[in-house]
Amino acid sequence: MFKSKKGLTRAEIVTVGNEVVSGLIQDTNARYLSGQLHSLGIDVPRMTSVGDDESAIVDAIEQALERAEIVIMTGGLGSTHDDITKAVLARMFQSEMVTDQKAVAMLEALFKKFQREVPPGVRRQCEVPAKAEVLYNEQGTAPGLLFRQDGKKVYCLPGVPLEMEHLFEKYICPELTSMVSGAIGHRVIKTVGLTEAALWQRIGPVAPLERLVTVASLPSYLGVNIRLSFCGETAEDVESRLTRAEALVAQAVGDCIYGRDDETLEGKVGELLRKKGWTLAVAESCTGGLVGHRLTQVAGSSDYFLESVVTYSNEAKKRRLGVDPALIEEYGAVSREVAQAMAAGVRQNSGADIGLGVTGVAGPGASEEKPAGLVFIAVSDTGGSRCKQFRFHQDRIKNKERSAQAALDLLRRWLLGL
Repeated sequence: MFKSKKGLTRAEIVTVGNEVVSGLIQDTNARYLSGQLHSLGIDVPRMTSVGDDESAIVDAIEQALERAEIVIMTGGLGSTHDDITKAVLARMFQSEMVTDQKAVAMLEALFKKFQREVPPGVRRQCEVPAKAEVLYNEQGTAPGLLFRQDGKKVYCLPGVPLEMEHLFEKYICPELTSMVSGAIGHRVIKTVGLTEAALWQRIGPVAPLERLVTVASLPSYLGVNIRLSFCGETAEDVESRLTRAEALVAQAVGDCIYGRDDETLEGKVGELLRKKGWTLAVAESCTGGLVGHRLTQVAGSSDYFLESVVTYSNEAKKRRLGVDPALIEEYGAVSREVAQAMAAGVRQNSGADIGLGVTGVAGPGASEEKPAGLVFIAVSDTGGSRCKQFRFHQDRIKNKERSAQAALDLLRRWLLGL
């Protein structure tokens, strides 16, 4: 959704499938399409999911065409009994079915590679409505379709995400790009360490931002992203608006911002380590290697990341990291003192410039003194150490992920001198 919708092309997305409306699978297709359309500057005011039912499909398409210039459908083009979308569209557009010979040739060539005959049910996918333009599918067996009527377009794509994305990028994206005038821009500001309520309390009244751009708040349990969007006459106008809006957010949120757009927290940590010429080693307990996994997702991380040790048991902490048994006996494995000893131990044993230690209770098992979600994270270098206590309140998996996120952020702040 954009600040000004004047003159914007509108599109609606219709997902077809009993498996979608019954909750058996997530509708990732609609999410992908909506993101792509918004990036092109096309407004998507509505997304609809319907089952494999002719009346429901017809109603969804007719209503979408009343509101939008473009309708993109996914699902129901396969070879099974419940794949009825193509037949429904043929009746809607009063079109006879014909066999597309190019689709037949592509299908036969595909099956020949595997030395197999084309099953009759799959071969029927080459039957298409005569009034439709065929979108040939090099990634699968079902071609897509395009109907044009009264200046509007109805695209129908396979439900398989790989095939849907291929056809969108090959056929739909180039055509829609030519329809859009002006310039469109987006910017995502990524934050960590604040809840959505706390973030917007810092920013204050949203009106100054909304006078410049369209604002979307995108919260998750790992942080809150703010998406700024603007559709203007020129690229310079768009860039100016986004830059001014970003400055307002940065002034209010400050060091809780770690990046923008495609930047990641682990990427930012790597950038800071490389800039300083420092190396890192990590000792993990409750996170089970998640911190090391994220750090090594960054290409070139071997420049600064030496090792990660998962010391899950008390014995491993003593043997691998040299944690004093007296610390565990007095304070427990989940404690500030043990986290600091883990960070110092892995730093000294590896020869790294910085050591990071994580210990906690992921849950669900816990005690009154050490509840689920209690986590201690420490960072250590030759000049000293810092440890921070966290209390998370999600399930086991989310507590582990939040702990890894918090560990990377503590490291980022340490590297920035915050």
